[in-house]
Amino acid sequence: MAKLNREALGHYLDTKFNTKVSQAAEAQFEIIGDDIEQMSVELNSDTEQVKNILGQTRTKDNGYTPSMDADPFYADPDKKLYPKLRDIALGRLKGDACKTLMLEVLVEDTAAETHAAWLREVMVKPTSYGGGTEGVNIPFNVSEDGACVAGTVTAESMKAGAPVFTAGPAA
Repeated sequence: MAKLNREALGHYLDTKFNTKVSQAAEAQFEIIGDDIEQMSVELNSDTEQVKNILGQTRTKDNGYTPSMDADPFYADPDKKLYPKLRDIALGRLKGDACKTLMLEVLVEDTAAETHAAWLREVMVKPTSYGGGTEGVNIPFNVSEDGACVAGTVTAESMKAGAPVFTAGPAA
């Protein structure tokens, strides 16, 4: 099997800014990455090791605090995500006003009718705004903030640019 190309992993944000995974049917997802050359979810694992008096090392696993930086994100009034990012940044919004849903889709087989997907409750926080001559940039950070549900997305809905998430086992 050949390695997956980066475009096999898609990150979408709900531009209606629904806040609960139970609202997946109401979501309007827009893919992130038009101008981004590299973007990764940093898992930020939280572990600590302690060596006891017997010379044994024990590891305490406190889980993860995942986050993702989307940089650059150029202000584009044609993007559905833009007005909300503008309002969060310029209005200095916080809390629930910054929460939405993120859909992550992994296309492992381009011929498959469904693809593995994860729907996550997240917080979206712009890190700055302004930029250089390339355009107005509003880079932002996405951090998990609540529930996560595994499921699938149909290939047909992805091709139409409007992924439809169905909860259940990931494909």
